Amino acid sequence: MKHLFFGLVMILIVQACTPKMQSASVANTKWVLSEWPGKTLPTKAKATLNFEGNNHVSGKSFCNGFGGSAMIKGDSVKFDQLIGTMMYCEEVGQAENNFLNDLKSATNLKVSDNKLQILKNGTVLLVFSPAK
Repeated sequence: MKHLFFGLVMILIVQACTPKMQSASVANTKWVLSEWPGKTLPTKAKATLNFEGNNHVSGKSFCNGFGGSAMIKGDSVKFDQLIGTMMYCEEVGQAENNFLNDLKSATNLKVSDNKLQILKNGTVLLVFSPAK
């Protein structure tokens, strides 16, 4: 009985200490924005999001390129230090600002059905499909 109890305790300890990292599922992946709930997705340009090593992200915010960091722990995410080129893009300028603001305000991410969802407190902000 002592061995059974000890075994159960060890299993619980190992599970508690094992990080539930979504970062492994998004590491070295590339995504294209496919849905933008509540906002109009520009048709003449695409937004992308690339997860690279060492918590680095990059992509295209419709017109300009950007880079920064993404700290991922479990399903929590914090995009930080997002900087980008500053070309003038009249047709998608407001969309670029909204896209980057959505990334900066994100609190969680979820990979499901081959889609990456970026969320803020449970509300879906951005939905990405795998880049081809």
